[in-house]
Amino acid sequence: MKVVVRDYQSDDWLPVEQMVLNAENFGTAFLEHEKRKVAAFTSFPQLGKVIVAKDPGNGRVLGYAALQFEWKALVITSIISHHNYLRHGIGRKLVDRIKAIGEMHPDTDVIRVDTGDFMDYAHRFYLSCGFTKVGYVQHYLSWHNHQVIFAYQLKRRETE
Repeated sequence: MKVVVRDYQSDDWLPVEQMVLNAENFGTAFLEHEKRKVAAFTSFPQLGKVIVAKDPGNGRVLGYAALQFEWKALVITSIISHHNYLRHGIGRKLVDRIKAIGEMHPDTDVIRVDTGDFMDYAHRFYLSCGFTKVGYVQHYLSWHNHQVIFAYQLKRRETE
C-alpha cells in the first residue's frame, strides 16, 4: 500500500478526529486532549510536531502521530492507525518518519513511548520497530493504569 507521511495541516483535523473516535481504547475525553495537543504543537512547533499518513491516491488520512520535544528525547505521545487499515504498514511508516525527525533534531538522543500494560499488540509493534522495553510504571495515568515504557536509541553523534 502506498502511503505518504507528511506534516499535519489544519484540514487534516476532521479525518484525524474520526480516526481517534473510532480507535480502540480512546474516546471523546482523549479526543479533547488530542485537540489541545494539536493546537499547541501547531502554534508552538518548538514544543512538538504532528504528522499524518495519507493515501496519495485518494488523500485519505490513514494514520496520525503527535510528538513532543523534550530535553534529549522525542516522545511519541500518540500514534493511531485508521481502524480499517491496521496491519497495513501505516504505523511502521509513521515510526520511520518519527525516527527521521529524531535524527534531524539536533539535541535528540532517544525516542520514547509508553503504552498500557494490557496492550500486547502495541508492545509487539514497538519491539518490531526496534524499540526496547525500558520500564514499567504503576498508577501512571490513574490508579489502575499501568504503563510499559519503550525507547529507541538514535545514532550516536560524533561529539559523544
